Amino acid sequence: MAKQEDNFKNVISHAKEYGFIFPSSEIYDGLSAVYDYAQNGAELKKNIREYWWKSMVQMHENIVGIDAAIFMHPTTWKASGHVDAFNDPLIDNKDSKKRYRADVLIEDYAEKLNQKAQKEIDKARERFGDAFYEAQYVTTNPRVMEY
Repeated sequence: MAKQEDNFKNVISHAKEYGFIFPSSEIYDGLSAVYDYAQNGAELKKNIREYWWKSMVQMHENIVGIDAAIFMHPTTWKASGHVDAFNDPLIDNKDSKKRYRADVLIEDYAEKLNQKAQKEIDKARERFGDAFYEAQYVTTNPRVMEY
């Protein structure tokens, strides 16, 4: 437990030193274990939020983004399915005794296929040089199309 606390203190120290956080109300001696984002932390938080928004909202045709309060009338949560029907499918690996979210496994598998296809494309680009037409290759090559 002491080693874990030392690691946490080192992370906090590093984050303070490099402008990611500072103690909240620092000019008044700060509050214990409460931090605000400093210049680099605010930028990092913004970048993570933008990346998340692009990957979860903008890259999907059937999803729209809204910015709403999380404090809502209980009937709103019930009508949206969050009360009765919320389901986060999990898969248990009996060998490793670990539990995985199904959507994460699917995304990881899709990324693996994408990387395989990209390797094929890169090999073809190297082989054919200036004569390589990626759009045509992607839509006609059977090895790439199977991914």
